Amino acid sequence: MKFLFWTIVIFFVLRWLLKPFLKVMVIKSAQKMAENMQQQYSQQQQPRYPEGSIHVDHIPDQKTSKKINNSPKDDYIDFEEVK
Repeated sequence: MKFLFWTIVIFFVLRWLLKPFLKVMVIKSAQKMAENMQQQYSQQQQPRYPEGSIHVDHIPDQKTSKKINNSPKDDYIDFEEVK
């Protein structure tokens, strides 16, 4: 019986002590998340490059570009459209 009594007393004391601490932690966490979201939103709104500038994301290598192969083994097949 004593065990049950002390367990309930400790539970209520911890609940009474931790409630304000957890409330402060939740508020700080929410504020931090709001700041992060505001920072991400402001970064999205700013253009990456000044207006009127030209930016090329990818320049293909000369080695990997397609080469036209005009070897005699390739034949051109002429076709006619049949209705």
